[in-house]
Amino acid sequence: MRAIQRIMLTGVLILTASCSTAGGSESSSSPAARATPSSSAGSPSPSVLPSPTPAQEADAARDEVPSRIVVADLSIDLPIVSGDLVVTGNAPDYPLCDVAQYLTTYRHPDRIGTTTWIYAHARPGMFLSLLEISEKDDGAALIGSEVEVYSTAGQRYTYRVTEVQRHAVDRSLALVASEARRLVLQTSEGPSGTVPKLQIAADFIEVTPSTTAESMPSAAPRDCHD
Repeated sequence: MRAIQRIMLTGVLILTASCSTAGGSESSSSPAARATPSSSAGSPSPSVLPSPTPAQEADAARDEVPSRIVVADLSIDLPIVSGDLVVTGNAPDYPLCDVAQYLTTYRHPDRIGTTTWIYAHARPGMFLSLLEISEKDDGAALIGSEVEVYSTAGQRYTYRVTEVQRHAVDRSLALVASEARRLVLQTSEGPSGTVPKLQIAADFIEVTPSTTAESMPSAAPRDCHD
């Protein structure tokens, strides 16, 4: 119940930055307010934070996170980097170009009962095709599409699209049964400053091994705030 409350209380705070598409300026796919922000007023500085315990360090070393997303039907094939990655010149909490990003609150595709949340700009070569298809019959053509998410542990997670939610203003799609796994893709819908986003839910099908070459593509994220 507390997990549900945390998700629902995020409200419209999750999506407030801006980005651009081929057709003009669009609102960002990046949640501006994170459950665990990298910095905030009143937070202790890194110099006074306690050192991680050996157990915490070991857990971090085993952390399996998304590293590549492929939607073959839509010619989407992008490396994935952390939503907390900072690139010089890019505005805070603004999605980067030439990559997709995972929301750090939802980054564990290997864990049962969790959601993996991946977002990217609605730009050519990124998630623009998702937006374009969603605008026809509310994205009916997307239902049934397969999405592959590769991880840093050399795994390929396959999902099937089950729901297209246009004009979303919260993270309700992150809700998942305790025995299931879900993927949510998110991108922009409208002009700069528009809050609603396109969100697409996909349910887990299977996980299979992949090679390092498949799982770990070269990523060159760049400033996208133009």
